Amino acid sequence: MSLVRSADRLPTHIIAVTEDITARRATEEKLRQSEVLLAIAGRTAQLGGWLLDLSADRMLWSDEVCKIHEMPVGSKPLLQDVLQYYAPEWQEKIAAVFRRCIHDGTPFDEELEIITASGRRLWVRAIAEALRDGSGKITRVQGAYQDITERKQAEENILRLNAELEDRVRRRTAQLEAANKELEAFSYSVSHDLRSPLSTIDGFSNLMERMGADKVGEQGRHYLSRIRAGTRQMGELIEGLLSLARLARDPLQSGTVDLAAIARRAAQACREREPDRQVQMHIQEDLLAYGDPLLLSVVMDNLLGNAWKFTSKQVAARIDIGRKAGADGETVYFVKDNGAGFDMIYADKLFGTFQRLHSPSDFSGTGIGLATVQRIISRHGGRVWAHAVEGQGAEFYFTLAAVEVKNAAVAA
Repeated sequence: MSLVRSADRLPTHIIAVTEDITARRATEEKLRQSEVLLAIAGRTAQLGGWLLDLSADRMLWSDEVCKIHEMPVGSKPLLQDVLQYYAPEWQEKIAAVFRRCIHDGTPFDEELEIITASGRRLWVRAIAEALRDGSGKITRVQGAYQDITERKQAEENILRLNAELEDRVRRRTAQLEAANKELEAFSYSVSHDLRSPLSTIDGFSNLMERMGADKVGEQGRHYLSRIRAGTRQMGELIEGLLSLARLARDPLQSGTVDLAAIARRAAQACREREPDRQVQMHIQEDLLAYGDPLLLSVVMDNLLGNAWKFTSKQVAARIDIGRKAGADGETVYFVKDNGAGFDMIYADKLFGTFQRLHSPSDFSGTGIGLATVQRIISRHGGRVWAHAVEGQGAEFYFTLAAVEVKNAAVAA
């Protein structure tokens, strides 16, 4: 706006120019809002910026950097003073990275400790990069600065907790290993110590049965027969305990195993024991697996032996051995039969030591076999389970640890 005067200096009129600054004011408002939001973000993240002017060797700190150092807002310290704010053990390192950045333009991103104006130790993250002029000369260094003390403390707490947890796990593992060794030694010792008196009982019962056959009478002979049967069963239980103890003690000797070949040998052994039985046996070819050949033979012997035993009362007995793809693509091996089956209500007891779901008068056994199977499969990193219908047969499934076996692709 301008005042226009006449030749005699009297005001005659006013000239004014009007400009629409709506867009500029809107831009300024947005910029102000952005600055506010950036300041809030900086305070929230405890993140600030800084600029080193090499010509003056002095730093310009943002408000947040000043707050981190507990220095007055607007502080512009010299570089040599800034380096003194770092904890003594970090000063040599920060000085070296600053030198490389100033002389060679090498950026850095370091986590170090500082000592604030009030003497507090804080962890900070210092980031820097060099700025060059038109000729390529480094004239300034700029960067960011963040208080990461809380994060460092959290990391230290996690490391401490992990160390404590690992220590507890080591102690518990050592205790468990010691307990297992003691239990194995106890089982082995007891099993061996029981053999001698059992042999004595069986031997003298046999002598009494032969020497006094005409004196003890029919009832006496029955009692002696029961005693000898009991000692034999106890002997079988002892052998089962020894087998379980060996399973936990002996190391695995793993390799590629053909379960089909093992199943055929187990089936032949069953037929040789009971040549008069007619059982349809279907065994898939190339049932390759990876594990300990001896232990996996024990698995197949027990599963197929059980199937053979529990189909003994079927006129048309059938046993199937094979594999299939599980729900998640894993290989599942199975042994199925159409024998006596069992009530699934008691399935949780199936793999327990000395657990039996059938009367000894119906089917012989010690209750060790499936416990042995479960122990072997667990040692191989797999799992074993069963499904059955009472009077219609049983299906036993097991998996092994996921290891590639040549030519062991599973057909769906």
